[in-house]
Amino acid sequence: MKTLLITGGAGFIGSNLVRYLLEADDAPERIIILDLLTYAGHLENLRGVLSPERIYVPKESLRLHEVPFKVRMERLYSGEISLPFAAYNKIESFGFRWIDDLGELDELFGEDGLHFVLGDINDGKLLAHLFPHVDSVIHLAAETHVDRSIMDPSAFIRTDVHGTFSLLEAARRHWKDFKKKRFLHVSTDEVYGEIKSGHASEDHPLMPRNPYSSSKAAADMLARAYHTTYGLPVLVARPSNNYGPYQHPEKFIPLMITNALEGRALPVYGNGRQRRDWLFVKDTARALHLLLRKGKPGEAYNISGNCEMENIEVVNRILDLLGKPRDLIRFVKDRPGHDRRYAMDSSKIRDELGFVPEWDFDRGLVATVEFYRNNPGWWEKIKKEDEETRRFLESWYSSLEF
Repeated sequence: MKTLLITGGAGFIGSNLVRYLLEADDAPERIIILDLLTYAGHLENLRGVLSPERIYVPKESLRLHEVPFKVRMERLYSGEISLPFAAYNKIESFGFRWIDDLGELDELFGEDGLHFVLGDINDGKLLAHLFPHVDSVIHLAAETHVDRSIMDPSAFIRTDVHGTFSLLEAARRHWKDFKKKRFLHVSTDEVYGEIKSGHASEDHPLMPRNPYSSSKAAADMLARAYHTTYGLPVLVARPSNNYGPYQHPEKFIPLMITNALEGRALPVYGNGRQRRDWLFVKDTARALHLLLRKGKPGEAYNISGNCEMENIEVVNRILDLLGKPRDLIRFVKDRPGHDRRYAMDSSKIRDELGFVPEWDFDRGLVATVEFYRNNPGWWEKIKKEDEETRRFLESWYSSLEF
């Protein structure tokens, strides 16, 4: 595979995947990241591996030139593709290259290495210029926070459902043939819903119970339909709960770590007895690369960390690693319809492709805690200066001080 498109490549899993691939022996010659840099995407996640001259900002598709300087758009979308000022801030400080005409991308993509395009996965015109250059896709761009999906499901339908449709349709229309092509759609264990006992295999019914997992299940079904109907070489990966460096500080483990470092209360839903399976992000990156190369089109693959644990136990381990008292824990009202347990059977990827996680939870948690301890400038800026993140934390955990 010569050219790989990674959607959401400036996010948590995406940026870790990019860093992994750049060091892999059999990496693609060319990697193109497509990311809109909404609240969860940060070019800082790629600092040191991405050059400013390889960051492309297409004026035509984003209408960035129409956005007045220092105007903060209240809504991300208003009937046409537009870019919030927050994203402009992210690229302005990093450096970038204006693209006056999308046709310029044809020449720029002739160079090997890592490229970044600031753009929307729902922008069909932009996708029409990207897909003729790529022979494989890892689709990670998504809205992923259950709490946010409860507050505003519309963004999840637009990105997770319609965005996946836009990418599948672009592949169908612009790949001249499907030989040696691959489209890896990255889903979640949450599509199986609450697993009260046993472990869900890939054949388990999809029974999502919140807007986020429902949007991902819908995307999974679209991916399967495009394989069955059009023969598109689509695979689906379903990882369990990821953790590791560069995860947005609104998520469970980084929120607990960063609040503890700040001496703030740690909000834990209900009694904290919900159970999750934890997978270190570097194992996820390795599994996705393996599936892209050796997975079978039309199939789904569970990726489990084989580490099931109660949330309260995770919090206690974090506090112990940081030497912080457990009286920082604050039990808060549980979220609506909170699934008590997720658990997957990942024997398929193990038996067919030989994948087993290399990172146990304790080792991964130590590495994660050290990342946040050593990089306060990265997460403090997000928690304190990103308006959308601050507004979410303040509204969702209104009984606590953020």
